[in-house]
Amino acid sequence: MKTISISDYAYKYLDYMFCKAAKEYRPEFSSSDWDNLNNRLNQMEKTSKISRATMADKFIDLANEFTSTEPKERVGAAIMFAAARYNSFEAFSKSSDLLRDRDDAISWYTREYKRMLEANIEDLLNAGHKPKNSHQ
Repeated sequence: MKTISISDYAYKYLDYMFCKAAKEYRPEFSSSDWDNLNNRLNQMEKTSKISRATMADKFIDLANEFTSTEPKERVGAAIMFAAARYNSFEAFSKSSDLLRDRDDAISWYTREYKRMLEANIEDLLNAGHKPKNSHQ
C-alpha cells in the first residue's frame, strides 16, 4: 500500500486556511494562537501516552479506596469538584483570554461531561445492572 504524504507547502497552506477561517469566527484569533496549539499538539505526540481508560481506572481505584471510609455520594462530589478544578486550570492554560472564552469553555466541558455520563449510564443499563432501589 502506498503512503501519501503532504508536503510542507500543503501543511503551510492548511495552516493558513485554518487561521483565516478562525479569524472570521473570532477576529482576535492570531497566527501565534495556532502556532501555540500546534506546538502543544506536537509535544503531546512525542510523549508516551497512557490511554484515557487506564487513567480513568486509576482515578476510580482511588475513589473506591475512599469509599471504605466515606459515602459514595461524598466521593462522587469530590471527583466532580476535582474535575471542575482541573478543567478550569486546563481552560486557563489553553486560552489567551479566559474572560472572553469563559462561556465557550463552560459550554464545551458541560457538553462533554453530559455526553460521557449518558454513555456510561447506557453501558450500565445495557450490561443488565439495575438500580439498588429497583422494585423490579
